[in-house]
Amino acid sequence: MLTASTVAYSEEAECPMVRIAPERLPDLNVPRHGHSIFYANDELTVVGGHTTNFVPTPTAEYFAYGKWHLLQMAYPHDNGFAVVLRSGEAIIGGGHDEELGVGQTFTLERYTPQNHTFEGFGCLDRRRVLSKAIQMADGRVVIAGNHYTEDAIACYDGQSQVQHLKDVVQGRSNPYILRIADDDVLIIGGYDTHDQRPDTVWADRLKGDAFRVPLLEQWQLVYTDLPFNSDLCAIDENTYLLTVTDENGQLGIVEARDTCFTLLPTACPLPMKGPYGPIDFKGPIIVDRQHQRGYIIGVNDSLLNRQYIIAVDYARQPAGVTLYYTDPLPCATDALPILTPDGDLVLAGGIVHDNYKPSSVVWLYHFGTAMPSVASSAWLWGIVGGAVVVGLMLLLLFLRRRSSHVNVVEEAKNTDEMAENGELVQRLCQLLEERRLYLKSRLRQSEVATELGVSVSNITDSLATQRGITFAQLLAEYRVRYAQQLLTEQPDMKIAAVITESGFTSESTFFRTFKAVTGLSPKEWLAGNGDKTD
Repeated sequence: MLTASTVAYSEEAECPMVRIAPERLPDLNVPRHGHSIFYANDELTVVGGHTTNFVPTPTAEYFAYGKWHLLQMAYPHDNGFAVVLRSGEAIIGGGHDEELGVGQTFTLERYTPQNHTFEGFGCLDRRRVLSKAIQMADGRVVIAGNHYTEDAIACYDGQSQVQHLKDVVQGRSNPYILRIADDDVLIIGGYDTHDQRPDTVWADRLKGDAFRVPLLEQWQLVYTDLPFNSDLCAIDENTYLLTVTDENGQLGIVEARDTCFTLLPTACPLPMKGPYGPIDFKGPIIVDRQHQRGYIIGVNDSLLNRQYIIAVDYARQPAGVTLYYTDPLPCATDALPILTPDGDLVLAGGIVHDNYKPSSVVWLYHFGTAMPSVASSAWLWGIVGGAVVVGLMLLLLFLRRRSSHVNVVEEAKNTDEMAENGELVQRLCQLLEERRLYLKSRLRQSEVATELGVSVSNITDSLATQRGITFAQLLAEYRVRYAQQLLTEQPDMKIAAVITESGFTSESTFFRTFKAVTGLSPKEWLAGNGDKTD
């Protein structure tokens, strides 16, 4: 988890504040806002949105091997919805019909990540924009929400077109759809379809009658016009965390469990100001179930040059709160983040000042892996600075006498660290080999870290110092080696079976990884190791 050398406290918020430095990833090919972001086939993927001049873009991108790969979609989906199915495919639907965020569409398409293709296959029950979707236990996809036109609950059963299921008591724009049972959901929202806050807040149910939620009238749901999936806010199968504000604008968190809504107690008020002024927080809380932490993204209220992240350790009683903030960034946006498999946060695209000039910048915040740079709060440097000036004068005299001793100690320390790193890599490889964990297609580094009783960053640092590779690269080596064994020892095995048996999730991933590891395609490699026929 993230560590910091010094923690300071804000007089206004009375919560710890920690300065952090994100890592900048390669920029998107297309600047975009109003897009959906998700993981499909273990690949970070963005779809749709609008680009420069507020024009909807019928493009998508996925991140692999250090760069973004541009894809053509069947339709543009600016402020549409996207839901990743258990099959691995994604369904994308709706969005604005015209430039400048105008109108709604019927469009519906399917994304197949294994071959990176989009296919338009039907239409929605009505024109929709700023709607949401969630998959039920039986495979059906429930859809709700709309903007400046009628709302209703609809369903896609995976076979036919989207069908109307039920009218709603209260229409909503960009609602939450909360799964409370295998066959039931709650639908709630902070704004109606005309961007107005309702005086009375109702929760519609897929099964059963709608009911009023008084707490969400006292604490109003924070509204965002950005696409998101309600599953990102889930702390278990039927419990969700929701961001809210009171009449004074104070940010809070509501826990929604089944049909019960309660305010989550926190150790200090959620901070509305940082060391450089007011912060604008909008959007849902992104939950990391493994570390029992949630993240809320914010930016400067006016300058938009610093990123702020509130981290809430929701399992504590009361919940712990920490405010993380950056130095001025080349581009700090209001994009909604996605949680990586390792527990980091990625922010891709978004807007800086207006919808006509979206960003292509991508930031990675290392909350699950090692942070590149962490520093203390700004005010503390002023206090420390004076002491450092005096201390350095004394320290220089002291170091002249101690330098030889320090060198010996540091060498011994480095030797110990290298030995520990080497031992951990040996334990890691032994675990992977003895239990053949690398054959598990969706193996996470955090799972292995738990097995070994170490942190994710321990594994990351040890592999970097000992082997100069990442955990993903280590898995790739093992999987390719196993595939080579199958190719030579079982020449009659179909290539599709080789791919699956070796732990790869798709044919395209297999071929790219094989060449990255060996420098050859499977066909070229087989040329020197015997032929293989399909």
